[in-house]
Amino acid sequence: MSDPTDSTADVGASPPETDDALLESAMREVPRGAVAVAAFTVGLTLVAWLLIYALVFLPRGTVG
Repeated sequence: MSDPTDSTADVGASPPETDDALLESAMREVPRGAVAVAAFTVGLTLVAWLLIYALVFLPRGTVG
């Protein structure tokens, strides 16, 4: 077992082998999920802004 404080433990170690099919599958699914999370967040922000506008600003009427 190597010492975790030893900074030379992984020097020269080759990167772990990757399964190309698994990597391609992940690269197809991950961006789709990121877009879904971003769209959901933008949607929530828009709904919150509309609720604030309708429930706070409209009842106050015009300024002046």
